[in-house]
Amino acid sequence: MRRRLIGGCLVLACLVLACLLLSACTTATMTGRSARTGAAGHGAAGHDGMALRLCVRRPAATLRAELSRTVRRSMQGEILPLGVSADGRMAYVSAWTRGFSGVAELNLASGRLRRIQRFADSSSDQADGSSGGRWLVWEETYSLQSLDDFTVYSWDAATGRLDRLGQSLRGPGGTPWPSPWHAPAVSGHYAAWAQGYGPGGLVEIRLANLQTGRVRVIRQGHLQPPFFDRGLVIWPESDSPGTQTSLHAYSLATGRSAALPPVLRAVHGTEFVATDGTRTAYFSPDLTALYYSPSSQQQARVVLRLPRGQDFAGLSIGSGSLAWTTSRATYLASTQTGAYTQVTPTYGYATGSGSVMLISDPPAGKSLHPILALHVVRAAALAWPACPS
Repeated sequence: MRRRLIGGCLVLACLVLACLLLSACTTATMTGRSARTGAAGHGAAGHDGMALRLCVRRPAATLRAELSRTVRRSMQGEILPLGVSADGRMAYVSAWTRGFSGVAELNLASGRLRRIQRFADSSSDQADGSSGGRWLVWEETYSLQSLDDFTVYSWDAATGRLDRLGQSLRGPGGTPWPSPWHAPAVSGHYAAWAQGYGPGGLVEIRLANLQTGRVRVIRQGHLQPPFFDRGLVIWPESDSPGTQTSLHAYSLATGRSAALPPVLRAVHGTEFVATDGTRTAYFSPDLTALYYSPSSQQQARVVLRLPRGQDFAGLSIGSGSLAWTTSRATYLASTQTGAYTQVTPTYGYATGSGSVMLISDPPAGKSLHPILALHVVRAAALAWPACPS
């Protein structure tokens, strides 16, 4: 999945259908796979130098309690999390509720919805974004058939200021150039995103200073969406369409190309990379292996391989935790003990940021704007069981 679940029946139905077609979401579980093959390897660690294996464990009582509680507002309309505030009390969401459809700030405790921007057409408009704590940045699209026509917005939670940062580029016939499907990346007061600018899959990386509003192009070519690693903007790039990508970096401090951290130098052929500047996780090009490293200076190792017929589809890092989604369900792991468990009955997805991991259940049935029960998990504070040494 190149983009998280976003509002509207079309995208959601496609994801559910893909899951069903993939061997009926497969009857083999990762629990059985791990027991047979020791599918976890070295790489997860409580601290540098202490390698740890992933192991399947039943959820502890504290985790079961958090998964049993649902954000009340998420049961009153379609709520899709985009990111979380720095203190973990607020979620930034796309919402389709009675009386309001658009981008909003959701108080996770009270369920109060603070409106940020209303959708002009609630039947077709959607948003996908991310947050660096203070700033939320999103791409707003206007069709259920294509996501290539979009506008990029930012919102400052400290001041309430809403800015328009850019929009998709159109070709000679007026049709937007195809763009990679991915939310903008946000770190500190910077945001970066990828958008098409020409024929043959040409894509450019745009970097925005959210304090000044200045936007500039920092790279053009056959590129995939960027992410941040501390003071670096990093993106996958290939020499020509269809060839395997490698990662490239741009320094925010110098405004020039920069060397990659050691952990990322071996990453090829994947756009699924998650990092908090210290811990790093990514998928293999065929989406069947999960790599993890506890340090940016340490090479990542395979910590989990999926059974045949399953694929990885989403990846997120939170405080003390790592979450991933497969064609079967969503799973949450402790990066301190290595224990992991299934946290959704089927597909679902996870949104991590700072101290909070938001877990969204799959819809109970097909509808234009389905209810997706939302759970707040503070994984670092949970009592996780240990894995065998």
